Amino acid sequence: MNQSISLDKPQSVPDDSELVLAAQQNPSAFQPIYQKWLKPIYRYFYFRVENEKDAEDLTSQVFLKVYEDLPRYRSKGSFSAWIFTIAHARMVDFFRKATREQKLEKADYTANSSDLLTMVVHSNEIDELLALLHKMTEEEQELIRLRFFGELSYREIGEILNRKEDAVRKSVTRLLDQMQVEMERDNGKPF
Repeated sequence: MNQSISLDKPQSVPDDSELVLAAQQNPSAFQPIYQKWLKPIYRYFYFRVENEKDAEDLTSQVFLKVYEDLPRYRSKGSFSAWIFTIAHARMVDFFRKATREQKLEKADYTANSSDLLTMVVHSNEIDELLALLHKMTEEEQELIRLRFFGELSYREIGEILNRKEDAVRKSVTRLLDQMQVEMERDNGKPF
């Protein structure tokens, strides 16, 4: 098999403003936005609603709303904050309609290693981490979901939650420090 290595510069990924402008000018150019934001939006929902079906439904609702509202979108902040504000609103609607509060649930994590011991250790660490997340308030869980499952910056989270970037950073850092202390106490070793 003959493979050649390209010495050309890698093509840069267009930023959100370029993607939005292209989709506003031609709705058939919406796909790159969808591809870029599908996983973060889905993960954000999945780690909140506990099941694939609801996460998929909510994700679809978000992208339908984004597609419908994109012609009226005006860049007053970051696109990521705008799309996650829509996702957050869908989440609120979902739980408003629900009869019971659902908890964070363990996702189907798989280790990259075929080593069974590594997979078991990894699974136990995930169980411990999720147990710590369950102890948090809903507001604290939302910060963790937006930062790590939604992969948003502190500034973007601040825009969504109407908080200052520095306050978000401090809150997330404090939560991570608390989680580390809990993990160290439970395991008798640094996390």
